[in-house]
Amino acid sequence: MRDLYVYGAGGHGKVVADLLLAAGRERLAGFIDDGVPPGSLVLGHPVHGPWAWLASRATHGPVGIALGIGDNEVRARVASTVAGIGVEVLTVVHPRAIVAASAALGWGTVIMAGAVVNPDARIGEGVIVNTGAVVEHDVVVGPYAHVSSGAALGGGSELGAYAHLGLGGVLLPGVRVGARAIIGAGAVVTRDIPDHVIAVGVPARVLRSFEQT
Repeated sequence: MRDLYVYGAGGHGKVVADLLLAAGRERLAGFIDDGVPPGSLVLGHPVHGPWAWLASRATHGPVGIALGIGDNEVRARVASTVAGIGVEVLTVVHPRAIVAASAALGWGTVIMAGAVVNPDARIGEGVIVNTGAVVEHDVVVGPYAHVSSGAALGGGSELGAYAHLGLGGVLLPGVRVGARAIIGAGAVVTRDIPDHVIAVGVPARVLRSFEQT
């Protein structure tokens, strides 16, 4: 029987664990987190680690991981590393989320409670669609992007790889936000936003650009 863990024992990891418990999937065996002392309890479940512990555990039987890391770049690195040692990275959907049958979800994606993903939306690998977010029809969300709680993407819009749409942010239909761009909380994006910038306000305007790391 496969053991199921959440990678990340911080706030986002707690929400992902609650999702798994609500979904009634396999028994939650605990958390993996290098920064939390092994044996600590989070939501009543033990924290295992450090990283070497998971690598050893994977040699003794099947292991599934749900990604509980909010940082896009770190989440991508963890997903790649655990997949490389034979650990399955799971796609998980809260039972109170609505996902259209024609929507496509990439592996490792997490869809939180109250989120809506409408027809023909395409969600890349490792994406977070957070609590109460709305991804409308024909939207494209790139890998390891984060759609924050209460955010909305209008029909045919696009959120680039590793981009972050802040709390309550809105993309109007058809607009594109570039890779690794950060859209501030409550911003309304009315025209395309380039890669590697921070944009804020209503309508959203570029505050500054930053170098890719």
